[in-house]
Amino acid sequence: MKERFLALINLKPEEMRLAFSLWVLIAVNTFVLELADVVATAGFVSNLGVDKIPWLWIFTTVITIFAAGFYLVFIDRYSRLHLVTWLLVGLAVLYLLLEFSFAFNAPVWLTYPALYLLSDQQFMILPLAFWALASDVFAVTESKRVFPLIASGAVVGGLLGNGVAALVTYLAEKYTFGLTQIFIAIAIILIASAVYLRFMFANVTLRTRQSREEHAGLSETIKIGMDYFLNVPLLKAVGILMFLAGLILTLIEFNFLSVIDLSVQTNLEFQRFLGYYKAVQTFGLLLFQWLITSRLLSKINMKESFSVFPVSLVISSGLALYFPTLLGAASARFVARTVYSAWDDPARKALQGLVPDEKRGRISAFMDSYFITTATIVGCVVLVILLGLVSSGVISRDVAVVIYLGIAIVASFFAVGVFFHLRKVYDTSMLNYRLARSKRKSVLDGIEF
Repeated sequence: MKERFLALINLKPEEMRLAFSLWVLIAVNTFVLELADVVATAGFVSNLGVDKIPWLWIFTTVITIFAAGFYLVFIDRYSRLHLVTWLLVGLAVLYLLLEFSFAFNAPVWLTYPALYLLSDQQFMILPLAFWALASDVFAVTESKRVFPLIASGAVVGGLLGNGVAALVTYLAEKYTFGLTQIFIAIAIILIASAVYLRFMFANVTLRTRQSREEHAGLSETIKIGMDYFLNVPLLKAVGILMFLAGLILTLIEFNFLSVIDLSVQTNLEFQRFLGYYKAVQTFGLLLFQWLITSRLLSKINMKESFSVFPVSLVISSGLALYFPTLLGAASARFVARTVYSAWDDPARKALQGLVPDEKRGRISAFMDSYFITTATIVGCVVLVILLGLVSSGVISRDVAVVIYLGIAIVASFFAVGVFFHLRKVYDTSMLNYRLARSKRKSVLDGIEF
């Protein structure tokens, strides 16, 4: 029975314990951040207005850039196991502080942005440490097969987190149930997951070289990231793809939230719809990852795997522009986010496994944070300018929608062009000395003398 189950999920017996531990960890983290994200987004839009969302995204993104920079300095100096533990405990403390702010009726212009900022940092920073830890556990050849399965934990956690976010709206209507109880539960879950992590990895030796550059600061870390970006054509193409993806996802996300805001009446209705929608989307992610990604990604040449996401961006941008309804906006976000999380993310993590151990954490964090965050700021600036023109009466809101979704379509076609360039430079990039196929596992592993 066990053998059949392992064959079904494409996993070897010796990989099951650590793969399951990582699966649980990412599931718990995603449960918490999705629950917090839905509550924060619904509360912010309902209380402060959807047109202020771009300003919120700019603020949180700038904070993320500094936070990611601070994290980049430490990721390759210390044990990734310790870093993940510290992050989980630190998040638990911050959620308890938020519980006190809501309990003592702090102003909404402070509490909801703070909650959104916290969930946004959790979304950006913790996965960087988590996937660096996962890369320490599994070699590149294993990662293409195991990482999609581990990533499905995020889908299960997202399904539960979004479902709970929708269900608590009914409790809020019938009982004296509020955010205070949610934050206390979140803190307990995060601390419990940190304890679970240390228990499961108590007797595990991670064969990873750590950076000996004890005095390397943020500037040196960024210099290393830029060196790989500028001198490895493959990574340059992936970085440009991520920038275009971040721009398109920002515009599609704002369009989605704007359409919801026009379709509901209250904060609880917004939270309920967003929670149910994201729960349905994460269920689709689960099916996609288990039935498609884990089986096809390991069989497709890595350079070909990067074709799927640019095509999905073309489709999603077209849906949002040509179907200006709630169904069109929801479908566009569904396609873009599903392919990004279920296919492109595991493919990119597998590619990053080619970077040497002592630099992989910084390079991965650099690639996964700065391109997306920069693109988010650019997208928000575009939105702020267009919304300013709308408020001054220069253009109508419908014209603004056509302009920013038109930009999304143009950027998506650029992404397709970048993919063809990626295919062209892939083979020569493999010969670059900066990339080294990681082989942490020896043929003598597991043999007792």
